[in-house]
Amino acid sequence: MRVLARDGNLLLNAPTGHLAGPLLFTTTTTPGMTLDGLFEFTGKGLNWDMYGHHLADANNAAVDPACTPDANGYHNVPTDDNYYEWCGDHDKALEQHPFGNVGSGGPITLPDPNILANGAWYGGSPYLGPDATGRAVGATPIPPSGTVANDPGSEAGWAYMWHSHNEREITTNNIFPGGMMMMMLVDPWVYPINEAN
Repeated sequence: MRVLARDGNLLLNAPTGHLAGPLLFTTTTTPGMTLDGLFEFTGKGLNWDMYGHHLADANNAAVDPACTPDANGYHNVPTDDNYYEWCGDHDKALEQHPFGNVGSGGPITLPDPNILANGAWYGGSPYLGPDATGRAVGATPIPPSGTVANDPGSEAGWAYMWHSHNEREITTNNIFPGGMMMMMLVDPWVYPINEAN
């Protein structure tokens, strides 16, 4: 991962002013220390389409854009919502018995997202991209609408706790989450990270 900040202080390249921390495979932190890092998540090897495309829409480019592999097997049109999608998994279903507009015949059955408790770290969909929520539940909206930074109706990234030794008890002054843990955010490539903030 590329380390972007330590203890909230950005690591900048002095001549350019752009983020330019070290590229590390392993890094250590100490209690109370924070670290922000960035890495590429390609979805290669998932064996299902993380954008929720399916064969029924193969002729409709608006909902199932083409996945044309480059020499490395990734879709390489930067303006497409599925930019850098692993084409080997394009149109492969995740769900066996879907609740919404997703491909069927996949390896698992997900719970109905309309009866799950959604929070600020769950967009309500296992898919990425601007219409990921619609792919998961069709026209049924998933609350809480518009309450998260990466709005499920537009950006639809995955945000979840990556690592913690004491997941359910992590609080700071009785407010969850707190304590020492790692969070991970996976965003579609088409959404740039604004380095100005």
